[in-house]
Amino acid sequence: MDSSKMALPVRGSRQGTTLSGRALWLSFAAATTGTFMVNVDSSVVNVALPVMQHQFVLPIATLEWVVSAYLLVITGILPMAGQVADRLGRREVFSVGIGIFTLGSLLCALSPNVTWLILARTFQAVGGATIMANVMAIIALVFPPDRRGQALGLIGSVVAAGTLAGPPLGGILTAVWGWRSIFWINIPVGVWGIWGSLRYLPKFQPDPGLRRQPFDWLGAGLFLATTSLLQFGLTNIHRWLGWLLLGLMGLTLWVFVRVESHDGALVPVRLFKEWAFSANMIAGLAYWMLMMFPAFLLPFYLHTELNLPVGLIGLSLIPQALAMIVVSPWGGRWMDRVGILLPARTGMVLLGSVDVAMGLWPGIMPLWIIWLFLALQGVAAGLFSSPNSAAILGAVKKRDTGLASSLMATQRNLGRAMGVGLASVLLSVIWVFHGLGPTPSHQNPLYALWFRWGFRGVFWAGAGFAIVGLLTTVRPKASEGGS
Repeated sequence: MDSSKMALPVRGSRQGTTLSGRALWLSFAAATTGTFMVNVDSSVVNVALPVMQHQFVLPIATLEWVVSAYLLVITGILPMAGQVADRLGRREVFSVGIGIFTLGSLLCALSPNVTWLILARTFQAVGGATIMANVMAIIALVFPPDRRGQALGLIGSVVAAGTLAGPPLGGILTAVWGWRSIFWINIPVGVWGIWGSLRYLPKFQPDPGLRRQPFDWLGAGLFLATTSLLQFGLTNIHRWLGWLLLGLMGLTLWVFVRVESHDGALVPVRLFKEWAFSANMIAGLAYWMLMMFPAFLLPFYLHTELNLPVGLIGLSLIPQALAMIVVSPWGGRWMDRVGILLPARTGMVLLGSVDVAMGLWPGIMPLWIIWLFLALQGVAAGLFSSPNSAAILGAVKKRDTGLASSLMATQRNLGRAMGVGLASVLLSVIWVFHGLGPTPSHQNPLYALWFRWGFRGVFWAGAGFAIVGLLTTVRPKASEGGS
């Protein structure tokens, strides 16, 4: 998960103690351990899914919950995790978050079946959300103002390193020691993270003003219910149950908007009254969904169509992350010169074009074509991501920057969860359309052909989401460099 942009509002520098020298960098290492783990885990599991499919003999529609449950829980509780830390003490809550994540990793490694694994991933996500909600605030509190930019940039590097390391690490570990090993590696790292946080992070005092205010339990519950109903509804949209759940989601969303229309709300609805903010949040949501389509489906494609070993599957997913790392700084500089719209819209058009190309490709795509398409998606992501973030932040007042950053973190995880869910349900819908039923057996000799039909259809749908992202990428009124 991209923690480099998940900043929450810092409620006064009196909460923390700025550090210097060796103590400063030891605190940085302790705080970013959790960030590295969370970002590795966001990408490491996808590579192992084809192996789990054969071991547990389960359809993709079931396996997607190994990924979706993790992302959905992070999305649902992220808004409240930062405020809990403000109330109880940031260092202690952050350390507990690492502990929960580490224990969740142990439970994942010991899972006897996929149901246990999904429940363990849900528990692990509680720790992941707590880590993500607090790491940026911790860094902002321990670094002096004139060095915070450097620290935040380094966190971006940690995030990129974790995301980049996930697929090859997952492939190698799964090939050598089995899929459980991708969770075992979190145990020693997590133990260091807990000890390092308690040893090297200063004690941050809780916010006394916030503690005197009642916690917004109703808003938190409604937000969790709304995001959960949305995800469950989308993954069952080919059944009547899905439409029922989406209808209930509309009801909880309406109640949520009514309840949260006040200044002390956990999720301030007032920000969404600004069209530029809401529109670019929708564009960002579409972007993250599009990024998850290949991340979720390509491991199955590489295994089913090209018969690649799991180790090579992990290595084959690297081009996207590498291209994004290389292009992102250039995309930021381009935005500084010409404004937000041109780089963002260019990125979204390129992203949609790649989806169309993957949908149109005749026959089986060779590995070098897949690498090319992944690299182009990385270029598109590098062009779109920074301008989209700038457009969202530029649409709000300066005092709401922290709140907007928090909502962007929630948007990213919700988009990823929706992307996995929609990729799975679109496969099922296409298979039903071809008369195969929603979950044809992957042990059937014709399954590779059937999967190719569904795979192409998903990316055609992705082109439609790219159009939505293109239309909702707009210039904020408050932006000084918009075009």
